Amino acid sequence: MERVEAAFPFISLSMLFPVVFALAVGLARELYARYLALVGTALTFLLSLVAVAHFDFSKADAVQLYEEYAVLPELGVKLALGADGLSLLMYFLTTLISLVAVVWSVGDEKVSYRLKEYFIAFLLTETFVIGVFTAFDLIVFYVFYELTLLPMLFVIGIWGYKLRLYSAYKFFIYIFVSSLFLLLGIASLAVYHYKTKGYFTFSYFELLGLQMPLSFELFTFLLFFIAFAVKTPIVPFHTWLPDAHGEAPTAGSVVLAAVLLKMGTYALLRFNVGLFPEATKLLAPYLVALGIFSIVMASWMTISQTNVKRFVAYSSVSHMGFVVTAMFLLNMEGLRASVIEMFAHGLTSAGLFMVAGFIYNRLHTFNFRSLKGAIKFMPLFATVTAVIAFSAMGLPGGSSFWGKFLTVLSAREHSTLLAFAVVAAAFFSGAYVLYFLKTLYLDTKEESVLVHFRDLEGAPLVAFAMILLPVIAVGLFPFVFFAFFEASLKLLLKLIGH
Repeated sequence: MERVEAAFPFISLSMLFPVVFALAVGLARELYARYLALVGTALTFLLSLVAVAHFDFSKADAVQLYEEYAVLPELGVKLALGADGLSLLMYFLTTLISLVAVVWSVGDEKVSYRLKEYFIAFLLTETFVIGVFTAFDLIVFYVFYELTLLPMLFVIGIWGYKLRLYSAYKFFIYIFVSSLFLLLGIASLAVYHYKTKGYFTFSYFELLGLQMPLSFELFTFLLFFIAFAVKTPIVPFHTWLPDAHGEAPTAGSVVLAAVLLKMGTYALLRFNVGLFPEATKLLAPYLVALGIFSIVMASWMTISQTNVKRFVAYSSVSHMGFVVTAMFLLNMEGLRASVIEMFAHGLTSAGLFMVAGFIYNRLHTFNFRSLKGAIKFMPLFATVTAVIAFSAMGLPGGSSFWGKFLTVLSAREHSTLLAFAVVAAAFFSGAYVLYFLKTLYLDTKEESVLVHFRDLEGAPLVAFAMILLPVIAVGLFPFVFFAFFEASLKLLLKLIGH
């Protein structure tokens, strides 16, 4: 892959800004914590917009904005940071969602104590996630991948709800243990490279062209896959997710669903498909079947929920099933569907978790059936909820429509039967959204027990607006977003011989 040196260190500064502001929050009075965090995430988001403006989309398959710093020369470890079109889109999503999470927290009545530690955790998470999406050294990637665990562990464990400690420990153990498989896979690749080339390297660019026996390639593919399947997650590796989402504070769920889950799907595409092309082709049919199974099972689990946070958590598992299914169809439409659905789900899941947070702040319960009949007193909230929910369902004009449509198109290239299976899975994923909206909008209570709620206002309204604008943009102008990753996907298809 071609590398284009950065004329200005956009990525390293994007990682440095949140750290600097985290230090400032730590030193300042607690009164100013939320405002410092707001400035830090806003500046980082603006810097990401400037980075996008400086990106040469005519060379979107090249790794641009590239920076390289020696870390352990003896082992060939380098802090290699850069962005092709795929990384750039995920980098932009990270800075946007980080800002949304902080804006929401400013107006969230649940966030009322230990504010310094709370906002430091979100600022550090932003730095680590940017590192994951822009690292092109496997050890550096692994370090950032693991570091994202720590702040989210404390966010869930300290500011979560009733079962927060159980959920935080479960989240940490699942992700940490599964990541050990990734570490073994990285070590195996480095040792194999040493035996064949005579020196250690963890560089993605050098490992990309490494010729491996099929048995070794399958072994390392599965090691990587276990780690990323748990992080994604897909059925049956999903059981940590509803607990983590159910007990995390709203902003924690927003970041967890919108960007931390995308670390798994991004890594599957970047590393599993990129580094192990023969194993990918051999295992692809089984992974497509696993993805469809994940969509259907998660949809059934979703529709049985009355807790709105667990409802959205299970729906995320269903959406990730679409991402995995599309990815391993291994054609251009499938890869397009996979990436656009990653981005679209990042937006809609963030919006739905904010809907859950709004319901809790008004009712002090996550049982969305308690809201039925009262939503008519909140026309703005009702409109926002409908737009986000229909977009998540895949209604034309919504952000997830293109992911589902292109997945069906991709499956039809293989067989009509496979396309029918994807359409059937899409039906189940739409059914739970209709059930959710029917409960909120069509079910009623006796007027005597209705509560007159305040509608959206202040910081929560701003946070919703920041989500709605890109949701509508993806639905109406998908070609703008395809321009980010089209060239990168063509390169991946070339690597696997398609």
